[in-house]
Amino acid sequence: MEILAKTAACENDLEQQFIECNENLLFERIKHVSYMLIFTYPCFFIVDFILLAKLNNPIYKYILSTVHIIGLLISFIFFFLYRRSRDNAKRPIILTYLFLYLFLGAVSSINSQLNNGNIYAYIIILLAAAVIFPIQPRHQAGLITGIHLLFITGLFLLEKNHFSFLFKMVNSTGAAVISFTIAYAFFTFRKSNFTNEWKLKKNEESFRRLFHMNPNPLVLFNLKTGNILLLNQQAIEYFHLKNKDRTKLDGWFMLTTPEEKQTIVKSLEEHQSLKNYMVKHKQKWSMLNFELVNYLGERCVLIGSTDITDLKETEEELYHHASLDPLTGVLNRRRGMEILSQHLMDGASEFIVCYIDINNLKMVNDRYGHSAGDDLINACCQTIKIHIREKDVLFRLGGDEFIILFFEQQMDVAQAIWSSIQSDFQNVVITGERPYPISASHGLYQYKPGTNFSPEEILELADQEMYKEKSKHRIN
Repeated sequence: MEILAKTAACENDLEQQFIECNENLLFERIKHVSYMLIFTYPCFFIVDFILLAKLNNPIYKYILSTVHIIGLLISFIFFFLYRRSRDNAKRPIILTYLFLYLFLGAVSSINSQLNNGNIYAYIIILLAAAVIFPIQPRHQAGLITGIHLLFITGLFLLEKNHFSFLFKMVNSTGAAVISFTIAYAFFTFRKSNFTNEWKLKKNEESFRRLFHMNPNPLVLFNLKTGNILLLNQQAIEYFHLKNKDRTKLDGWFMLTTPEEKQTIVKSLEEHQSLKNYMVKHKQKWSMLNFELVNYLGERCVLIGSTDITDLKETEEELYHHASLDPLTGVLNRRRGMEILSQHLMDGASEFIVCYIDINNLKMVNDRYGHSAGDDLINACCQTIKIHIREKDVLFRLGGDEFIILFFEQQMDVAQAIWSSIQSDFQNVVITGERPYPISASHGLYQYKPGTNFSPEEILELADQEMYKEKSKHRIN
């Protein structure tokens, strides 16, 4: 019951707001119509006192002049009341003005019976009043009914032809009904439009309140122009947006490429939303959710952001550990084979595989212990890493076997790089930094597109090249 009472009170309040709004609008329209009439009345008086001066119908001229003079006085009186009126006094003024407006139209039309026998003035006034001054239907019905009865009475007294009276009565009554229908349609349309605007405003207020209360960073911007419409405090703080920055940014500022924007817009057009889209902005990882919404009659994009920087760093750390060999810090077999396979799947260009086998690891383990063996492997890896480029890939295949993938490199250059690596191995031996020799055997295989080998077959071919050198470095 309490909810129903509140709803009824809200509807009554809305009804009252519309009535006040409509009366304010009509009051302003009366002002404009009065201005128009004041500037038009000189033309009427020229007609009354100059053009119709020789008309042999003094009663018609007298009534017509009187109607025009009264109309002018009504306009001046309205301006006097307009300056002194209060909100609660507007309705009586509007009803009185409209009554006089219709009454003068009816009198003018009845007066026309004395001269030309038409009722056009009355019909025009009825329709104009319906369009310009659509008041509340019950007031409109009362005014039209009262004025129309006066008009029919006057018409009956002046129109001697019975059939002519009937035709004019039917036509004028039809015009009165149409006038009321038009006024009713305009009034209800304006009321419906007012209600929709009120609801839209309330929805906007609720949306804004919820928008700013949301604990996550939110951005709302126009889809067409990119202009940012709303930012909550969380978004300002999260993205470190200063006042001067906000005027320069558009809603896509979190993206890095135009292609990303095109992809997201296409998805929004098709599905109205896009969930869990990851971006990196100013060293922060964010999970973005996009929604295509209607805000103030415009198509807009609402972006909700969730900070996943810690999660992403944890993920990268896990991926890093899962991809690296714990002893040497280079890529492990799984990750290395993934890179090789992906390169082949992408339609690989020429590349060179260097198969490396560290010499004498078993001997070092047996004589100096496994820690020395681990040190041998690490020393070899660190030396190799110094000589290869960033785009090249080094990974541990297993035990004492390693692979280098030389991309966009010629065979003679790859061989020269290996010679430099071997030279550094020898320098370590010469300086006596370690009590055991450091060396490694290698085999180079150049892959050419179209050979259709699997990653394992390519490594096998490089392994075969390595074994040709391996036998030279065996120490018994």
